[in-house]
Amino acid sequence: MTDAPTMKEIAARFTPLVRAAAKRYQGRGAEFEDLVQEGYIALILLTGKCRDMKWLPLFLKKRLPAAVRDAAARIRRTCPCPNGPPVEEIEETYGGEDENYSESELREMLRRALSPAELDITQALMEGFTQREIAGTLGISQQAVAARLKIIRRKLKEVIDAVYG
Repeated sequence: MTDAPTMKEIAARFTPLVRAAAKRYQGRGAEFEDLVQEGYIALILLTGKCRDMKWLPLFLKKRLPAAVRDAAARIRRTCPCPNGPPVEEIEETYGGEDENYSESELREMLRRALSPAELDITQALMEGFTQREIAGTLGISQQAVAARLKIIRRKLKEVIDAVYG
């Protein structure tokens, strides 16, 4: 049984992604080193939001550059306060995305109707991954993912028909 990676190991592993995102959005008042720091903050926050660590690389690849982009925009804005942006702006950028009741209900329905492997695929889709990305992570073909999605859709249709008749 392997232990979960420490934050230090995660930071070391994803340093190239953080630095690439910072380099991409530097300039016009947003300094490279400031953006690297913002990237590491986003890395910490996003790692906590990833529900399954096997999806962490794709999860960060999709979300970390956007967080650095948002930080660069925030830094570039003229701010009347001498000590940097107000806390409210920072909270808006990384705002807590509380799960609402309907999403919890949906996840529970999925958990009851689907196998753990099917749940993994469904979760990845809900998080915005493409069939190709899912296939690469699972080590199967894109066509195999599409076939599994067909089965998942059929199962979900049966559940919905049973509930809503």
